This record gives sequence, C-alpha cells and structure tokens, in this order.
Amino acid sequence: MKDTKKAADFIISIILIALSAFLYMTADKMPGATKGIGPGDYPKFICTILFILGVIQLISVVVSCKGIPLIAFKEINRKFLLRALIMVVATFAYYKLMKPIGYLLTTPFFLFGSFMLFGYKKKVKGAVIAIIFTVVVYLLFTKVFMIFLPRGILG
Repeated sequence: MKDTKKAADFIISIILIALSAFLYMTADKMPGATKGIGPGDYPKFICTILFILGVIQLISVVVSCKGIPLIAFKEINRKFLLRALIMVVATFAYYKLMKPIGYLLTTPFFLFGSFMLFGYKKKVKGAVIAIIFTVVVYLLFTKVFMIFLPRGILG
C-alpha cells in the first residue's frame, strides 16, 4: 500500500506540473491592466506556486523511492478513478460555464458537488460552506483586490 501511495503522489505531481504550466500559459493570454493587477496576474501567481509545489512533491517522491515508483494496475481503485474523471469533467464544465452564467451562480454548485463526490455526508453544512466561501471569495476579489470575477447572467 505504501508503494501505491507513492506512485499516486508521483502521478499527481506530474499532473499538477502539467496543469499549472498549461493554466499559466492560458492566463498569460489575458489582457493586461493599465494600472495595478491585471486579470491574469493572480492566476499566474497561483500557477507558479502550484508548479513549484508539484516539482517539490515530484523530487520528494523520487528521492524517497530512490527512483520512479511503479504501481501494478490491479491495485488501482476503479471507484477512485471514476471520481477523479468526474471531477475533471466537472471542473471543465465549471470553467466553461463560469463566464456565461457567472461566478456567484456556478461556484456554490461546483463546490457542493465536489464535497458530495468525495464523501462529505453533511449536505446542509456543505451547502452553507459552499455559499459562504463563494461570497467571501467574491467580495475579497472585487472589493479588496479589485479583480472582477465573471458576473454572467447577473450582468
């Protein structure tokens, strides 16, 4: 089981590095700000941090295993893979729907769905947390950072 965890950490670090590099390039295409922080600056900052953390995790796993950890395919949990695939599809849908529908309407559903997908049992508490988190992040970005999140149909 220990080797399975290290192999999973290795795979996740590779995915994190690739995803953060892709998202950094995508954020780099966003328009720049004439004054202050532009819409792409915060995502690029987060992607840089994620890239560095992915590299640190990758190095840590390779050093602790004295090489690349391998995993037997029969040890892979199919239920976990299905959840991961659903999460990838849900994240892509969230990304595509955020602009036309808006941050305030898509994010609570995405967060609540994520909670339920990964086994959080308290539905009411999960819904409240998703809504509060969404509103706090929205206010933080729009009022403090002056970065306007997509308003969508709320226009």
